[in-house]
Parts: sequence; C-alpha cells; structure tokens
Amino acid sequence: MKLNYSTLAFSIVAMVLGTGRSYAQEGYAPMGYPYPTGNPAPYDPAGMQQPGMMPPGMQAGYAPPAMMGAPGAMPYAQMAAAPGGGTMTPGMQYAGMDPASMYEPAGDYVQYENVAGMPCDDCGDGCALPPRAYGTFDAMMVWRKGGNYPAILTTSDPADLGVLGQPSTQVLFGAGNETDGPSIGGRITLGLWLDDYQNWSVGGRFMALEEQSLGYTATSAQYPTLAYPFFNTNTMMQDSNLVALPTSPNFANSTVNIENRNSIYMGDFFVTKHIYTNHGNRWDFVTGYSYAKIEDNLYNNASFEVVAAGGSGFTNGDIVAYNDAFEATNEFHGGQFGLIAEFQDGPLSWRAMGKISVGNMRQEATINGSRTINGTPVAGGGVYALPSNIGSYDRDQFAYIPEANVEMLYALNCNLDFKIGATFIYFSDVVTGGTMINTNIDPSFGGTDPTFQFLEQEYWVLGMTLGVDYHY
Repeated sequence: MKLNYSTLAFSIVAMVLGTGRSYAQEGYAPMGYPYPTGNPAPYDPAGMQQPGMMPPGMQAGYAPPAMMGAPGAMPYAQMAAAPGGGTMTPGMQYAGMDPASMYEPAGDYVQYENVAGMPCDDCGDGCALPPRAYGTFDAMMVWRKGGNYPAILTTSDPADLGVLGQPSTQVLFGAGNETDGPSIGGRITLGLWLDDYQNWSVGGRFMALEEQSLGYTATSAQYPTLAYPFFNTNTMMQDSNLVALPTSPNFANSTVNIENRNSIYMGDFFVTKHIYTNHGNRWDFVTGYSYAKIEDNLYNNASFEVVAAGGSGFTNGDIVAYNDAFEATNEFHGGQFGLIAEFQDGPLSWRAMGKISVGNMRQEATINGSRTINGTPVAGGGVYALPSNIGSYDRDQFAYIPEANVEMLYALNCNLDFKIGATFIYFSDVVTGGTMINTNIDPSFGGTDPTFQFLEQEYWVLGMTLGVDYHY
C-alpha cells in the first residue's frame, strides 16, 4: 500500500476540528480549583451568579430568562456548593474545600437535572451525586462502500463472444463498484466513572453489522451469450471464456451465480479524561485499544450444457461447472485517540465524538477454484481462480481508521435518554474478494497467469443510529 499522507493528515485535522458539541447527560464537570472558604458559590440553584460575582450592569436577584432556564433548567454543569450535601438556597456560603482533593467534595454538590417537566428530586436521592455507571445501545442502519470489481461477466451478440471492446459487448457485473441497499446492525457501550467528579472513566464498545450479501444471477434464457472476459497474456489481446452461446459451439441451459458477502465487527476499550468545562459544554480526551475485523468473500459459480461442441474441447452432452472462491479477512489492532464534546440545552443535549485509530492491519487472502465435467473434478481450476494463483496469502499493513459520531438526545427522565444520530467510519486499506481477481490470464495449460497481488482499497461505513442511554 502506498500511504496517502495527505489523507491521513486531513483525517486527523477533521477529527480534531469536527468534534462538535454534544451531550452532557453523562458528563458532570469537575469544578476546578475551589472557591475560598466563606465566599459565595459561583451559581445558585437558579443558575444565577451570586452578588459580587455578577457581570457589570446586572443586579443581584436578576438573571436573564436563558439563565433561569424555566421550564427547562440549567445544564448539568451548572452545579452549586451546599454544605454537607444539604439543600441549597440563594446566597448560601460555601463551607470549605476538601483538603485531600483539588475538586469540590462530592457531598457539597447539588446538581440540577434537566428532565422535561420533572424536578431533580424525582431521581429519588436529590441528585446530589452524578451517575457513576452508564450504558448505551444503538440500532443502526448503514450503507457500505460497494465492492471494487473488474469486469467479471459480459453479454453481446453471438459474433462478438462477450469480448471487451467489441461493439455489442455489455458488462453485466463488475467494471466498478457494485452496491447494495442498507443493512442493519447494533452497537453497545458500557462505562464506569472512577470518581464522583466524572474526571476519569473506563469502558468498552462493541459493534456488529449483519452480513451483507450482494448477489447476481444470469441465465442463457435471459442472455443467449454469456462470457467471462479476460486479457489473454499469450496473444496480448482481449478474450473471453464462454458459458452460453447460441451458435457453434453451442452452450445452453446456462446459469451464472455471483455473490459477494461482507461482514464487519468492531470493538474497543477506552479511557476518558476530562479536560475542559464551560457551563453546559464539556470536552474529554479519549484513548485506548481498538479492534476491527472485515471479512469480504466473492463466489462465482457457473454451469452449462454442451449442445454442440464445435471444437471447444468438450463433448456433446457434457455438463460443465466452474467454481471460484476469493475469501479475504482484514484484522486490525491499534491504538486510538480523540475528543468527546458535550453540550446541553434543557432536556435536549448533543454529543459528538471524533477519533482516529492507528495500527496494523493483518490481511489474509485465500483463493480456491475448481471445475467438473459431468460431476467429476478435472484439472484446470475455475474461471479466474486457476493453478497459478490458487493458494493462501497474507501481509501486514499500516492502516488508520477515522471515526465520527454525532447524536441528539432527549432526557426522558433522570436516568434514561432517547437519541438519534449518525456515524461514519473509514478504513484506509482493506483487501476484498473483488480486488483479488486478476483478469490477466494465460489460458494455455500450465500458464503462469493470473498471478496474485494485494491491491489497496479504501472502505467506509455510513449510517443512521437510533438508541437509548442509561446512566445510574
């Protein structure tokens, strides 16, 4: 693979700059260095600044409607100090800091929940402490980048034999990206805050997408001429392997099945560290270990009856079958780093995460081919899987995987949020069944073509998500 450094640099910059605002339902900000004993807390329960700490021109006891927050209260990050974990009233003085911590003592917090139409006390414990555990589940509908194939199957007028470049030849499958509709999947996240201030957390994620199957079937009843095109390295001209032809030689009752199967699994273990808070905005740094596995297999099967051999090398009445299998596995292990941004506005909140994983992509490719005549295996391989390229191959490649997620959440109650969002994941270098096909073929027995080579292909997943967050 030739690394595109500009793409990598752009991915990193986009990850940093694109981490927009996001949710604060699981983000309760550390207060920073405490205020001196006896001085007023920076915010009272209504979110107002105390006398002596107000901007010029504002009077005590007044706050703009946007600060008062009714009917939606202030963001989670608007917390006030209260002695001994008790209730807070305007003008109450801060009782003092915990000498063992640079943060406010947990018992001195009163947090103001932003659940539509519900006071904070509906949590059952006065919401004196932020949640320590959280979990999310996302149902996903995703689109994947189509497979990158050469021209694999053609049709034409009988005289043109399905050869590429001839006037009547049309490509039925291949010659670019073949795409399918959306598929479904799921993603689950579990995490635990390690302190009462939500300064550090650990957790893990796992995502799985259903196996996507893209299939194509053609018969001689639909297309009297069917051929597998290739470039003949003996004659240095375009050629074809016929499986249906209405003239002599005559191949009939032909069926071609091409199927591409693709599956994706991803998971990671992460650590987050709070780095910045400004009222309802919160930023966290995320790092950890990342894993991904992409399997992509292409299968080609064809069968036909020889009605009139006509010098084709077959015998009249033969039933001929070809089978090709191109199976690819990509397994990524690496480190990840990125940012999580949060923003809350009443019961609605926003979450965005941008990160990039960098590491090793282990690529494995297996090619198998066979042919039978009247059910008996014969030498020669399949159509594109021939003795010269049949086998198993592997390599290790440097790869990077940028990921971006954006979500909007609605707080149903103190512990449960509904959310909708979008996700995008990019893989810089994968091997697929389609990229393993080499159409440069020496059709003579014992020929050295086709040869196998790894070809670089980028891959991406784009999807919509619908899910729930639970924090306790």
